[in-house]
Amino acid sequence: MLVLQNGARHNYAIPLELAREKMLAGFYTDACGNVGLGHIARFLTHLPRLGPAFRRLASRRVPAEVAPLTRSFPQASLSELLDPSQRHPQPDRWYAGSMERAGRRNANLIYSSLGWAPAFLARSRSLGIPVVTEFYVRPSLWRVHQEEHRNFPEWEESLPYAELTDTASACQRILDVSDHLIVPGGPVKQDIIDESLFPEDRIHIVPYGIGDAFFDIQNQPVPGNILFVGIAGLMKGIHYLAQASHLLANTVQEPTPRFIVAGDVTDRIRSHPLCSKLEFLGRVPRAEVTQLYEKADVLVFPTLSDSFGAVVLEAMAARVPVICSPYCTDAVQDGVSGFVVNPRDPQALAEAIRGVITDRALRQRLSEAARKRASEFTWDHHQQRLARLLRNLATGAAADHRSNLA
Repeated sequence: MLVLQNGARHNYAIPLELAREKMLAGFYTDACGNVGLGHIARFLTHLPRLGPAFRRLASRRVPAEVAPLTRSFPQASLSELLDPSQRHPQPDRWYAGSMERAGRRNANLIYSSLGWAPAFLARSRSLGIPVVTEFYVRPSLWRVHQEEHRNFPEWEESLPYAELTDTASACQRILDVSDHLIVPGGPVKQDIIDESLFPEDRIHIVPYGIGDAFFDIQNQPVPGNILFVGIAGLMKGIHYLAQASHLLANTVQEPTPRFIVAGDVTDRIRSHPLCSKLEFLGRVPRAEVTQLYEKADVLVFPTLSDSFGAVVLEAMAARVPVICSPYCTDAVQDGVSGFVVNPRDPQALAEAIRGVITDRALRQRLSEAARKRASEFTWDHHQQRLARLLRNLATGAAADHRSNLA
């Protein structure tokens, strides 16, 4: 199997899993710090403007099991460095040409992250090689973001994804070069079905996993510590959490609610009057996030954009109950290991938080159930599910692929 992935998504977990299963014929990526031209990144980290970007590139390390099978095509990373806004996107034909010269490694299946290198994928399909695409973006995402921005224009400076007015067509370009889709959860699958973009019987759910280290966290909660981890923006529902914080302050005196927000935040949001009860920590190193889980009473994640929400699993592994939006329902069992709440309902958010932090017996039950539930979503489980599915697709996808092209 040939895997195409731009970026170090999940720290190269998928090609690593396939390499360990002896299923990886090759791995093609844009750029990394230990294969190909990426080696030079460590010599350029001192540059005044581009140094930070080269430091990030140098930190991308393809696992040792995958490196011998890796070819890098660094045009994407270089174009992002020179043109961060991507006003002039890198032509796909550059990748297609480079990958054609590198070959297909006798692969019987190609696995692509979000349809990367579509011209190469289209050519592969024409040669009879089926394509499986990891699709982790809800097609309605851009529309939802634009709606929130229109309803709350003072929270963000510019309309997100303003150039994407026809999101179905943007997604369709990826789906058109795919024989099967692998999605991380039910909400993504349902979104694709609702938009009538792809046959339901060829969309397969393989939930993501988390590392074992999160299960070692010893949660000793400070009652009332309400934690949010993620970018503090409209797409993560920070404006609804801010509204809920005021509602909660008026109804709960003991324990004292303390809203801790760990993640990137703009000055506009930090200074917004509704955010007066939120403590913004800014971007927090991974080690410090672990310390936040240790003291968290509950994690609140009212996201409007996520397709799965790894932060939810991290907290659950640490025995922290979770209150989340319906987009994380694959992990959270409503009323059992946490609560699933409409993120646009600040009153419901406040009530769910109040229940967890004031009812210690309930909090304890949710904590134990959360830890048990999280154990079903390790990377080992992901590896087993993915390998089993891809083996089945490799044997059956060729016939399906021929019928799709007929």
